[in-house]
Amino acid sequence: MYGYISLYFHPSDEERKKYLNYYCGLCHNLKKNYGNIYRPTIIKEVVLFAMMQNEFKEIEEFKCPLMRFQKRYKPIQDDFLDKYSDLNLLIIYGKILDYKFEGHKIAEYFLKKIESRIIDKYDDKFLKEYSNLIKEQSEIEKYSENMDELARPSEKILEKILEIYFPGKENYILSNTIGYLIYLIDSIYDFKKDTKRNKFNALKRVYKINKLEDLDDSSKDEILTTYDICAKIILENYHEFTEYNHHLVKKLLSFSLRNHRMEITKLIVGGGNDEKRNNGKIKRRKNQQFVFKL
Repeated sequence: MYGYISLYFHPSDEERKKYLNYYCGLCHNLKKNYGNIYRPTIIKEVVLFAMMQNEFKEIEEFKCPLMRFQKRYKPIQDDFLDKYSDLNLLIIYGKILDYKFEGHKIAEYFLKKIESRIIDKYDDKFLKEYSNLIKEQSEIEKYSENMDELARPSEKILEKILEIYFPGKENYILSNTIGYLIYLIDSIYDFKKDTKRNKFNALKRVYKINKLEDLDDSSKDEILTTYDICAKIILENYHEFTEYNHHLVKKLLSFSLRNHRMEITKLIVGGGNDEKRNNGKIKRRKNQQFVFKL
């Protein structure tokens, strides 16, 4: 869940500096507030939120030992990132809860340790509702065969997070759309892994298939059309939540949504309109490759 918005394009020097300012800034802020152990858990949508809400100001250059001492950038003052570190940890906590409710063995002391770090960041009501929604997700997955019902807890979780981090923005269609799309993409990308491990997968349940290739043409069209509608809604509404870095935010969203459309098309139908076939092989356009990976 999450981690789908990234630099799926060649950034200019200025775009790269801006992105790294928020990404590396969050990494250092996590270290400052929670310790080194949480630095590898950076969630890129949290980076995006920080970029949407905070102005690009004074930055400093440094050599990152975690990236072979390559040149990186971070804000000189990073206190504004504290609340995003909290959100990053909240989402990680939710993922661990999800594993627990799925029946995985999770060390109780580890869960309690994370709980103790976020308990003073969010009120009891929010944390209880957050936990209940994650549990509700696991319960619904035991019986439901309806994608809308299966995705609803994911939508509600996004709605509650946006209410806290984007107060006064009552665009519920956006939170519901993002929540649904994340759930759908997760189901497609995790299909083979879930099947191999005999775990629940929404597409497998809803469409009663054992392989993605078993989807009939009508189901494939339904999935891709749903994706396209969700992507359109996101691109038409993101600006209501964006105060700064409008151009870069739009570019990140546009290229990320395009990239995942290409990937899921390849997974469920073996390639689509955005790919060229040469001698039976699929060849991507060079400018759409994932060229800058953090």
